[in-house]
Amino acid sequence: MASCVKEGLFYVGEDPQLGTIRGLDPWAVDNGIHLIRAEKDAAEGIMMIRRDNQQQYGSVHGGMLSAFADTIAGHALVPYGYMCVTQSCTMEFLKPATGAYLFCRGTPVRVGKRSCVVSVEQRNDQDELVTVALFNFVVAQNIDPILVEPKHPTLKF
Repeated sequence: MASCVKEGLFYVGEDPQLGTIRGLDPWAVDNGIHLIRAEKDAAEGIMMIRRDNQQQYGSVHGGMLSAFADTIAGHALVPYGYMCVTQSCTMEFLKPATGAYLFCRGTPVRVGKRSCVVSVEQRNDQDELVTVALFNFVVAQNIDPILVEPKHPTLKF
């Protein structure tokens, strides 16, 4: 497994507009969230930890962690041709989210015609598990499936 530091710096250093170029929504990109890949097995993203997404104790605000997880989980369903809205989620915060950036992987657990479930893990730049979550989505619209292959396929977290 490649080091997380190399991955994060490589992706951001090589392509700082990765999210915009790869089709992630502008709100996410403005908040430091970038989509690394979206294929049928999973979607992965990276979020830069910045002063404006931290709370007063120096770790990433729980609301930002939830938004990051929700964004990547939703993109895990785009390869199936689904645009979804979140119906519910449960999230466990396991340790403070600190460091330079976080990784997120959303893995589809159930992909139905009307509802879908995605499991999410977030890890810090030391590859430590920060959160786990489970999202339930309602399919809002059928779209043409979109696959976002990794720019650097040998780099995985």
